[in-house]
Amino acid sequence: MGAILMLPQRLDALAAQRLLADLLERRGQPLSLDASSVETISALALEVVVSAGLQWQCDQKPICIVAVSEGYQSVCGTLGLNAYQPWLSAVEQPSGV
Repeated sequence: MGAILMLPQRLDALAAQRLLADLLERRGQPLSLDASSVETISALALEVVVSAGLQWQCDQKPICIVAVSEGYQSVCGTLGLNAYQPWLSAVEQPSGV
């Protein structure tokens, strides 16, 4: 499914700026995010991921997260988010996901 963007190991506020730039370069194209290397993620960086998912949905372009690390999964779980589709609310999430 389109391009794959590897998320960095340390996804802090500084890395969130770079992530935003990387996402803007890929806007309008199908995109897969690989979070398998993420060890730490800040709320700001996660907000960038969520915003990207919402933007791709508005643009009617596919976006997905193809792999998640334990650290990424843990942060999403703590915040009550689906690690593979954090931009979906609990009401929108398909059953079994």
